[in-house]
Amino acid sequence: MTPLTHHDILGLVEPFTRSGHQLDLAASDRIQRCLVFKPRISSGSVTATTQNSSIISPVPTDALALTDTLALDCLGADNFVLKRTLTHPDGLAATLVIKGADTASLLANVEAVDPHAPFRSGEGWQMACSYRLEPGHSASQASVTSPPASKPGMLLTSGVVKVAGLTLLLKMPGVTGYPAELEITANAAIDLPDDLLQVLGRDWARLERGAKSWKSTLKIRGKEPERMRLAQDKLETAARHLVLTLSQPPASFARQQAAARWRVAGRRSVPMLTLVGLLLASLAVPYLGIAPDSVYWMLIFNAPPLLLLWGFSLREMPQFALPRPPKRLTAASWWPVAPAASAVMPSSQPSPATTATTALVGQP
Repeated sequence: MTPLTHHDILGLVEPFTRSGHQLDLAASDRIQRCLVFKPRISSGSVTATTQNSSIISPVPTDALALTDTLALDCLGADNFVLKRTLTHPDGLAATLVIKGADTASLLANVEAVDPHAPFRSGEGWQMACSYRLEPGHSASQASVTSPPASKPGMLLTSGVVKVAGLTLLLKMPGVTGYPAELEITANAAIDLPDDLLQVLGRDWARLERGAKSWKSTLKIRGKEPERMRLAQDKLETAARHLVLTLSQPPASFARQQAAARWRVAGRRSVPMLTLVGLLLASLAVPYLGIAPDSVYWMLIFNAPPLLLLWGFSLREMPQFALPRPPKRLTAASWWPVAPAASAVMPSSQPSPATTATTALVGQP
């Protein structure tokens, strides 16, 4: 692919120049056909609520200044990718990505979205969501009282939450029906129980500890756009849950979530108990008195390959583990060493995009 010429650049930046964007030649890459525009400060009067109040109140403009950066990738003559990056003063970033052939239309679509809408926050946590816009996205402006995921043509691609020294990242699957990926990283050494998120419900998988992070999955049911709203709400529920859990000793989590942890232990035992039940049932077949010419013998003989076929057709392979009681938590604190200060908006400062409906969500 040939590098961009000065003539090409002048034609591409024309709609951006009309909108007040200035090309950053130093940051742009003509060889890679990528044009980067100088950051701008997006600010405005928005409304927000706190977790303990459903009253909508204005937020000072100075507290909501976002760094707004545009980047245009030129993949071909009529194939462009426009990426808008919104960076919160606390460090969280949200992106809006759209592909199409008309740069003016792409710019109009990304600028139609309220820059504060991808951000939510509450007491001790802050969240930023990234979206992919479809070319047919309506130019009607999204607002903080109507999250971007509820607008046709906008699909959630990822979400990140910062809470109590932890960073929770959610990556949406590219194919419907598959679970979303979760990853937790910490600012300092911490020992998290593997059922930390599973106590929130059946859709949450166990935490698997890796070399530098914990990984899990989250089942998100339904179709768009309800699926996107559900993912956002579940991510916010996890944020509130982590704030409450990490603010207390591990023993408090074990005591308050005792019933939920035993339910998790029961769900984990289902695959192994099912396997044991099938083995016992196979041993009991000769004593059932089934006639030699019965059709049930055909079903019994074909049951193993059918069960294997059913097992391989599952999106997630079941984990076979012996039934175990919940792990005892006796440490005095989650953190052996105090974590570094995380970039989380103080609870006294309202969120730029926490809505009245968000405020009504209770503690998990």
